[in-house]
Amino acid sequence: MTHRKNSSLLALLFVCLLSNSWADEKLDMLKNISAAGAPVLTLKMLDQAQPKVDIDLYEWILWEQERYSILSQWQQWDDLLVRIESLPDDLPEQFIQQAVTHKIRAYLEIGQTATARQLLREQLWQTAAGDSSEYQTWRRQVIVSYLQDGRIEDARIAMLRFNQDFETEDESWLLLRASVLIQAGRYDQAIQILQENTGWQAQLTSLLAQLRAQLIGHKALWAQVKSQTSRNRIEAEELVTLWALGYYAAQQMSAADRVVALEQLFKTDAITPLELFQLPVDRLWEAYTEYAQLVGNRVELLVGDDARWLELAQNASQVTPVKARSLYAQLMLRSKEQEIVNDAAEGYMQTFQAVDESEQNLLNQLFNNSETFSDARRIPSVIRYQLVDLALKKTDIEEATRLMSGLSDYPENTSRFKWQLRQSRVLILGGRYAEGNQILHTLIGEYLEPSAESTDRILQVLFDLQTVDLHEQAVVHFNQLLQRPIEFGQRREIMFWIADSFKALEKYDQAALLYLQSAMLPGPLTMDPWAQTARFSAAESLQKSGLIDDSRRIYNELLMVTRDPARRAMLNHNIQRLWLSQNIP
Repeated sequence: MTHRKNSSLLALLFVCLLSNSWADEKLDMLKNISAAGAPVLTLKMLDQAQPKVDIDLYEWILWEQERYSILSQWQQWDDLLVRIESLPDDLPEQFIQQAVTHKIRAYLEIGQTATARQLLREQLWQTAAGDSSEYQTWRRQVIVSYLQDGRIEDARIAMLRFNQDFETEDESWLLLRASVLIQAGRYDQAIQILQENTGWQAQLTSLLAQLRAQLIGHKALWAQVKSQTSRNRIEAEELVTLWALGYYAAQQMSAADRVVALEQLFKTDAITPLELFQLPVDRLWEAYTEYAQLVGNRVELLVGDDARWLELAQNASQVTPVKARSLYAQLMLRSKEQEIVNDAAEGYMQTFQAVDESEQNLLNQLFNNSETFSDARRIPSVIRYQLVDLALKKTDIEEATRLMSGLSDYPENTSRFKWQLRQSRVLILGGRYAEGNQILHTLIGEYLEPSAESTDRILQVLFDLQTVDLHEQAVVHFNQLLQRPIEFGQRREIMFWIADSFKALEKYDQAALLYLQSAMLPGPLTMDPWAQTARFSAAESLQKSGLIDDSRRIYNELLMVTRDPARRAMLNHNIQRLWLSQNIP
């Protein structure tokens, strides 16, 4: 069976040589769109363009491989696993093995190392496993799984066996070997295998080994890090790795240096590709607390005397912002008085000259990606407002919803009305319909002095309710607005939108009535463009409710006032359809 599958794959590869370049060009376009930061759009386009597996197997495989690359690049591990689990049977063996490799990586990335090793055992124990092009990758994934579980000696033994079985000196393997050796305390060996490699990943890994082996001093390494990070052109991944290295050097220096290194690290919106340098953001909270306690001890402040700690932080804000942020951070974490926590959060924000992109990255990491503030309700409101704005700028509705849920206050620089409206809209778009609907109900209940602009803003949220098919709730709120002294034109529009919701609820009689009310609000004979549109919609609803004669009369009235040839043709067509529906049994 395996032989037939391999032969099939060879035949498909031959077909590839004969195919035209159209598919390749489209794949290249999709890669570019994904690289530009639009993976969701890319996957939608891929769904439309990918051929059916039973029509063109080879092309399907090419597109499927690109799908896995996109999902991996954007760390959509759950989606990747679902896709691979639903693969059809009897695909070429080589492709199946590649898919399994992606699957194992996904399990490793989400921390399910036991599941990953079970899959690896299944692959490696197959009789012909050594013939697979994925064999070396699986062996390396075994080592990675041990490292993630902290089984350093198991990882080292697996590495030695791999080195005995294969002759390879590619950079990724050398870096993995060095990582294992450093964690096993064999620093000299790590330095030796990296000494011929000039890439920045190898050089920084070697510097870490040299620091651990005490071949370079922590102050000298700190100076080197600061020098290299000041370069004009430096990739984000290298920058974040350098600051992680700086943190390792600062572990033997002052608490302030550790805070500086970690703040700079988390101001960078990138992840280092080297696991040895991947640090949790909670390490910064620990550094803040450590530095704050050191400062407090120097001036003999008592634990619990929060007012004095706050005063000390405020005095340090202009001179030493890093010290101030550490003191404010400790108060946010430790104070039992909400007013002190809020003052500390506001003080923390004021230590930044401007909350630019790097500061936004820092806030996002500290409060959205940390275990310390895994519960959004613990985040002080002044900072939650900043994070909501950040999430909305990134169009991350899910994150904005999480942060907005339960917020009862509103920012100082906005009104209660604007904040509630924004909160309701985000919650509705984020799927928290009950919360968003309740806030909207309260908002309209308090809306006693309407203005055209404010009413329009409320209507935008009601349109959101209609978009997510919450038509009954939308009708309630539209009727709430009709009880307010709103402008005549908006009253007319609202009747039309209510009719739209009734139509969506298949209550066609009520929809037709409201369409006609909207049309005739200025007067029973009104035939302006709005009235014509409303009457046309009424005729459609009457037809759906079975009131054919009423529908025909309205179409005929419209025909009498309509001069546009295209509109007249459409009206005549609809009238003809009504005749047919009555005469065909």
